[in-house]
Amino acid sequence: MKIMIVDDEKLAAISLGNTVKEALRNACEVRTYNGAEAALNDEDYEPDVAMLDIEMPGMTGLELADRLKAADPGIIIIFVTAYSEYAMKAWKQGVDGYLLKPASTGDVQALLNDIFAKRGMPPAHDKKLTVRCFGKFEVFHDGKIVNFKRNRAKEMLAYLICARGAGVTSGELCGMLWDDATELQRKKTYVRQYAQSMREAFAGLGLEDVLIHARDAYAVNTNLIDCDYYRYLNGEKQQFEYMGEFMSQYEWSELVNPFADGFE
Repeated sequence: MKIMIVDDEKLAAISLGNTVKEALRNACEVRTYNGAEAALNDEDYEPDVAMLDIEMPGMTGLELADRLKAADPGIIIIFVTAYSEYAMKAWKQGVDGYLLKPASTGDVQALLNDIFAKRGMPPAHDKKLTVRCFGKFEVFHDGKIVNFKRNRAKEMLAYLICARGAGVTSGELCGMLWDDATELQRKKTYVRQYAQSMREAFAGLGLEDVLIHARDAYAVNTNLIDCDYYRYLNGEKQQFEYMGEFMSQYEWSELVNPFADGFE
């Protein structure tokens, strides 16, 4: 999804851009413009959504909205203002919605979800990976298998899935991926390469935030993952009661297999 943000205050446009990216979990391309003329001069950009400050010197947001609608009648127009009286003017112009400054992540999510629902569009910020742990470990997006360039990158992701959002050090990952404890620094370099391979796979799906890296530890954002293992642990046990196998292609998985003796 392409989103245009126009405000004569550059910092305000950048701030709203960051809020929108957070609200949509980076599943969008955002461009910010310092005024209406700058936005119109970018003729190669065809946004799906335009968030426009109303009061701008030269061409106002109201005038810019008319120009954008004339070029693309299907564009979603949202006015952004610090004054509620201007918001009423926006509604009279028949736009899709308005935001009062400063808009929060929740404000943006709620408004966009309302607009998307009215247009029959799925909520953009609900994009998730689907992860299957029972049987063989596999990762899906929109019903298609996610391919990883490196098999160990996929195995590393499987281990992080099992950690359920907790940080796992690169040393622990090395111990899981390799049987011996030699050449630890070289192996940590490989772990960084596997992490980069994961990022590349997720970036193409608009899900860059799935993998979290802080200092010497890695984790997954469980809010972006729909996982049968997590649902089992959250009480949805009946449908998985007789599965038995858990990430069957990985030897270490027996240590975390919920069907194994002694699992808590």
